[in-house]
Amino acid sequence: MKKYILILLLTSFFVQSQEKAYWGCINFSVDNNSDAEELVEAMDGLFESPQAEMIPYTVFLTQIEFKNSAEDFTHQLCFLGQDASVFKGWGGGPPPTPEGKLLNKIFEQVAEWEGSVLGSPLIFDPSKVGYKYANIWGVNVKDVPKYAELAGGFIAANSNNFDGTIELHEIISGGNDNVTHIMIARSNDLGDWLKGREAVFANPGSEKFLTTANKYSTTIQSFSSTTLRVYNSP
Repeated sequence: MKKYILILLLTSFFVQSQEKAYWGCINFSVDNNSDAEELVEAMDGLFESPQAEMIPYTVFLTQIEFKNSAEDFTHQLCFLGQDASVFKGWGGGPPPTPEGKLLNKIFEQVAEWEGSVLGSPLIFDPSKVGYKYANIWGVNVKDVPKYAELAGGFIAANSNNFDGTIELHEIISGGNDNVTHIMIARSNDLGDWLKGREAVFANPGSEKFLTTANKYSTTIQSFSSTTLRVYNSP
């Protein structure tokens, strides 16, 4: 059985800041556990080296726990910068250091590119990125202003309702067909996440979003992950 690993990149950013954060993700597949472990070891070597300071992103490495059959990729490598200027060097690949060359070589040997996506956080609390378990929903939003109002109220109503956090991100380019936004709910582990889910559904402040959001949106995909590594943490 393949070991599914997701690499999700996030960084500290405040919604009220004039600087807008962006993230880019590369989807790829790896056939077996040993290849995945070799790739992760190479990533450790790069991001734990002094040259990692050359990489202007924060990297979160997570492992997928549940996914639907429509998802072809087994891994995702994402880069998020604090503003648009960070992406001026996008597309250059790993730095030309021994660690960077090794990672690039192993990636070419064991990984197959499956797609890519560009996005940006909309509602995100940087103080809560330490939660290790997350569920991600890909959503097609038909009426952005109405959905944003509902989602904002829903997230605010549950900001202190459970040991976790809920986020909203926009998709700018690429990704799954028809997915315009993603919503992420995080907690410590699957057990705490399930308890949090129960608390969210029991909260009267959630009712408006849960009963009316489907008028303005359709859920396209859903998967969950557990964080394994954090690289270049701010």
